[in-house]
Amino acid sequence: MLDAITFEKRGIPAAAVITEPFVPTAEAMATMAGMAGYAYVAVPHPFGSLGPAEVRERADKIVDEIERLLQDS
Repeated sequence: MLDAITFEKRGIPAAAVITEPFVPTAEAMATMAGMAGYAYVAVPHPFGSLGPAEVRERADKIVDEIERLLQDS
């Protein structure tokens, strides 16, 4: 989240992708960075332990949302 916010502040479009348990942390980080309400994509947890096919399946479900975030930046 903080990386995406840092890029945005530098004028570089970014899209943060987090897993659902980290939503409160992501929102707190955005607020502390002066960007309360910063939009991000939340995906089901866990993510790191998924195989390539499962990652592709989840990515396919959120690609349009990520594209929208990047275009709105």
